[in-house]
Amino acid sequence: MRAIDPATPGGPEVLEIVERPVPRASEGEVLIRVAAAGINRPELLQRAGMYPPPPGAPSILGLEVAGTIAAVGEGVAPELVGQPVCALIAGGGYAEYAVAPYGQCLPVPHALSLVEAAAMPETLFTVWTNLFERGYAAEGDTVLVHGGTSGIGTMAIKLCKLFGVTVIVTAGSDEKCAQAKALGADHAIDYKTQDFVAEVKAATDGNGVQVVLDMVGGDYVARNLQCLADDGRHVSIAVQGGPMATVPVFEIMRRRLTLTGSTLRPRSVAFKTAVADEIARTVWPHVEAGRLKPAIDRTYPLAQAADAHRRMEAGEHVGKVVLTIGDG
Repeated sequence: MRAIDPATPGGPEVLEIVERPVPRASEGEVLIRVAAAGINRPELLQRAGMYPPPPGAPSILGLEVAGTIAAVGEGVAPELVGQPVCALIAGGGYAEYAVAPYGQCLPVPHALSLVEAAAMPETLFTVWTNLFERGYAAEGDTVLVHGGTSGIGTMAIKLCKLFGVTVIVTAGSDEKCAQAKALGADHAIDYKTQDFVAEVKAATDGNGVQVVLDMVGGDYVARNLQCLADDGRHVSIAVQGGPMATVPVFEIMRRRLTLTGSTLRPRSVAFKTAVADEIARTVWPHVEAGRLKPAIDRTYPLAQAADAHRRMEAGEHVGKVVLTIGDG
């Protein structure tokens, strides 16, 4: 099969098509004939040699796919062959075939194309587990989401709108702020020209937000805490601005703030299966009804994976960048 499996770390130019054997589905797994694969920032880091795959994961890039089940492993019903699914995987997505634990698959309804389905799992699992489970965002809350036009940010906006949560986002230009608002953001702050702390205070009548979803880290953390209401929750999911932060501990105590965070890729199959089950119950009915679709920025064929990575690294994308691989 054709795949993207760089022999050495480097820039986007290392993303060349190579031939690799088709993987086999082990017990509890399915083999997916891949139609499309979403692109995510951890894959850019892996390509650069900064984020090795977890033990046992394939070196082929790609954390989410959509396609049709081509074969099943032991313990998976044979009649599932031919069913369209999307899946969260630990690696292997930039290829014509990929293996996924069946518990991490979701059915692709008629309301979604396979390209749209491929753009769902990574951001949906990440936002659901961090904003709604760890951050306890609930109807009537207000949340702050950094990177409002990223894949994570656009998914957060859409989920907040579905579940009655007011969402404030930051973005890097007036144009991106307008695009975030067009997707449903209640407020959008240009972090390059505006003080997001002051703007959040103004948007919430000085009360602050219940949850901050942060992918920046560094000096943003202390500023984020200033945006929180008493008893607020700060959830870290990435450290693009730096892995270290200085925080006012007494303020955390006095205002009963919670600092938490998580990474998704190294979590167990059992955990990801439990998340998939919860998403199937709570979110997937909205997907089946056509009320939730990902924001797609641009698609590229597998042979242009380098250009797809360059698009993401340039930071101009709004929503997800997707590779098209098979019939989708």
